[in-house]
Amino acid sequence: MPAAERNYDLIAFDLDGTVFDSPTNQVLSERVVRALRAAHEAGAVIAVASGRPTWMLGDELPGAPWLDWAITCNGARVSGVHAVGDDIAAAFPRPLACKVLEAVHEFGGTMSIHTNRSSLMENAQLRSMSKRFAEEAGDEGSYTGNPIENLLATFGGVAVESGVEAFAERTDDQLDKIDCTLPSADAANALEARLEELGGVDAARLGPCELELTAKGASKGEACEALCRRLGIEVSRTVAFGDSGNDLSMAGRELTFVAMGNATDEVKAAADAIADPVTEDGVATWLEANLLA
Repeated sequence: MPAAERNYDLIAFDLDGTVFDSPTNQVLSERVVRALRAAHEAGAVIAVASGRPTWMLGDELPGAPWLDWAITCNGARVSGVHAVGDDIAAAFPRPLACKVLEAVHEFGGTMSIHTNRSSLMENAQLRSMSKRFAEEAGDEGSYTGNPIENLLATFGGVAVESGVEAFAERTDDQLDKIDCTLPSADAANALEARLEELGGVDAARLGPCELELTAKGASKGEACEALCRRLGIEVSRTVAFGDSGNDLSMAGRELTFVAMGNATDEVKAAADAIADPVTEDGVATWLEANLLA
């Protein structure tokens, strides 16, 4: 009997809701690790594709020998995990970045901004994140007290400063991504309309009041294709897993986009296939059934 052939040369996966069952549980299940390690040993390139910056990927992933690339900040930056080299970056042009930051404040939003060096977060945004994580974890008591300390406890190694004004002082920093929370859905709609007027901005809507902003053309889908070009891989030989609005850019391309069973209806409708939910190790079960032919 001939040896089985590998169906995919690049495997990309989102984190929260895809391999992490919540933002506060940054541990991959043993079955998911086994599946990704087996795919790597079979010759596939493995890449995380996250909205997070590199320093918020959790404790396990950066040192995983089977992880090759990190697509971070919704595709604004692509970096080799174990080999130092030129990043593939699609940061905001600095003049536009300042206008976007002003627009978020104009409509009453609070934000965290992720640069190539650190994350700068406003206190109001930190409190919002802490409250949201507490609600998702079902244990608000875990997120009382100083929001900066809470964030540091959740995301080990993240550099946090209060206030985005520090960005203006760091003239060498590149702004990769903005996470913002607006006071209402109407305010979020108004901000999106203003960003359309400014041009040069892509907005991923994660909820009625939550947006993730990147420079035009910076997305997980574009980053997957850019990585394929860098590595000489055919895009059609890529499979990518996701569950939410910032994963939609991976749909409708030559690559195979797999939605998790717990994904939103919009994401499922756009997907080429649907895996089991994250709580049932959907990435692993799909790879076990489909990696080899």
